[in-house]
Amino acid sequence: MPVRRLGVWRTGLCLGAVALASLGAGRSAEEVLENEPPELAARLDSEGLVVLEDVGGSGAESFIVAYVVFEQPHGEVVRLLRQAERQPEYRTELDRVATVERFEGGRIDEQRVRIMFTELVYRLRYDESPDARRFEWKLDPDFDNDMQTMEGFWEFLPYESDPSRTLARFGSNVDVGPAVPRFIQKGLSRRTVIRYLRNCRQWIDSRGEWRP
Repeated sequence: MPVRRLGVWRTGLCLGAVALASLGAGRSAEEVLENEPPELAARLDSEGLVVLEDVGGSGAESFIVAYVVFEQPHGEVVRLLRQAERQPEYRTELDRVATVERFEGGRIDEQRVRIMFTELVYRLRYDESPDARRFEWKLDPDFDNDMQTMEGFWEFLPYESDPSRTLARFGSNVDVGPAVPRFIQKGLSRRTVIRYLRNCRQWIDSRGEWRP
């Protein structure tokens, strides 16, 4: 069972092998939470966000998995997250985002972020499952990215008992690379992702009206 410390559930997850895997098509929020510790479900009910973190490994990558409860139906959550150009409204570290290519089932976005007075430019390829229950992203291999690694997913699990709410599972693996010293990169990446999740939740719950 995960051990809770400082508000974070620390686990032995390996993001590449386990966390990036789908929980299974068509599963409901209730079915998924049945397999988690009761304390996790209770925190989700009270706080709306539970972050799990892989603290193993010696590299600079930041492995994060989280559960988020959105007080919006699945369709509204997806509608808002598809609006890439609006990400700076809740992502304070993001200077600019622009969609440079669209294709069936996805798109490629160019993003510019500022980390420790350094601007980083990279492109992410987003792929969406046909039922819009899962979004995945990774660096575009055809672009000269300033990031070493950036991959992740959103997986959406509607509540059968209350379709106006959506449980989402989030995963992220980030390695900024040589632009940021390794000894501070893990903590910086983790704080950035947690802030993103908190802001994203408030933004979506307000249907895009909330601002940090």
